[in-house]
Amino acid sequence: MHDATTIEVGWWSEIDEQLIACLRSGPQSTQDLAWKLGMSPTAVTSLLSMLAVEGKVHITGAELAK
Repeated sequence: MHDATTIEVGWWSEIDEQLIACLRSGPQSTQDLAWKLGMSPTAVTSLLSMLAVEGKVHITGAELAK
């Protein structure tokens, strides 16, 4: 039987893996990643930030908000 923490960690790991898989084809905008993952661009930005802290991705771009 799984406890809630194990399920949550597994869910986050799955999302991280999906995001990393998308990036294997090359750099992409947060908008494109959000569309592919069915998430908001803000959620993708948050995930990218966490992955960058873990040393799994490098964030190489930014632009002014519209």
